[in-house]
Amino acid sequence: MTASDNESMPEEIDAEMAERLRPLVNAILEIFNQRQVSPADAGMVIISLTYRLLEVLKEAPEARRHFVATLITLINNFLTGELESADGPEGEFTVKEEF
Repeated sequence: MTASDNESMPEEIDAEMAERLRPLVNAILEIFNQRQVSPADAGMVIISLTYRLLEVLKEAPEARRHFVATLITLINNFLTGELESADGPEGEFTVKEEF
């Protein structure tokens, strides 16, 4: 395995994970739509789930650090406007990790 293989692996893993999780995300969004969940309430659900996940990940500090770093990257990309111009189909969620 070469150094360039190692560099492409996280992107491949992220693509596989996105493909695997896309149906779940779509199902959750459909439930939100059916129940007419407001954006503010949807945000609170996400914050609550994030808190619960951080509690669960206390036993796995490396996974917790990775999740927090990914979340910070997502927020940073949003604040810098990079999510709005992200390559890919409209409405598709992607996070570009740069650490």
